[in-house]
Amino acid sequence: MGENEEEKKLNIENQSSTKEENNEIKELETKKELVESKPISEKKEEANFKKVETKTKKKKHSLLKAILILIGLLIVIYFIFVMRNLYILNDIYQKASIYKDITNYTYRARAKLGEYTATRKDNIIRIEQKSLDAEDVEVIMWDDLENNEGIISYPSQKTAIRREADEIIDAIPFAYSNENEQIVGTALYTLIYSDEYDGKNCYVICISSDYKKWVEKDTGLVLKIESGGSTSLEILSVETNNVDEIYKPDLTGYQITDETTNTVVGD
Repeated sequence: MGENEEEKKLNIENQSSTKEENNEIKELETKKELVESKPISEKKEEANFKKVETKTKKKKHSLLKAILILIGLLIVIYFIFVMRNLYILNDIYQKASIYKDITNYTYRARAKLGEYTATRKDNIIRIEQKSLDAEDVEVIMWDDLENNEGIISYPSQKTAIRREADEIIDAIPFAYSNENEQIVGTALYTLIYSDEYDGKNCYVICISSDYKKWVEKDTGLVLKIESGGSTSLEILSVETNNVDEIYKPDLTGYQITDETTNTVVGD
């Protein structure tokens, strides 16, 4: 009797486990039927959504890649731009270096106010300036840097001013004779291109949008300066080691104003 009861229990347990398995199978089959029974339009929508999502991801990836490539190209172009500027500026400084610390020269220039001639020998400087529509010298500026003596005379008016010496002359043609410590900084933003001026091959150095210098390629001398879109200065000629003596203006008969004493005297 005991054995029959145990067999019955086992049969009952087997039957219940079989029922559970059958129920699980039925649930799975039901789910499968539900999935398979989804409308075709719904399946298409899901497929389309996945496709759109995939395309969007690809587009974003492509756009990011394109931006990175563009940035890389811009960096390369800017690097080439700076290296070219450095090469040109170094070439100019090296060629102009023969004029370093030059103190014997004459150059003629034309500016907005007229033409002038600048002459220097050692510590004596003389500038003669005249208007474009007059032949007579209108202004003579003379300075003795060693003895701290300066004169501005107006020959046509027979007047003059005595003052302390002032190194008024700006050796414009030789601006690139001394190596500039800011050469690297200049190369970072300066636009440089080639042009011809007065039959000479030049580099045009654009310091800013409205300030340019024409520098002769062969010598490194500045030949022309433009400021504000108009020609403000043209170098007409340059000579070096050509000055034997610079004469002090003769102020005989002049009315002289002495700036150091605020007095007016006759000479």
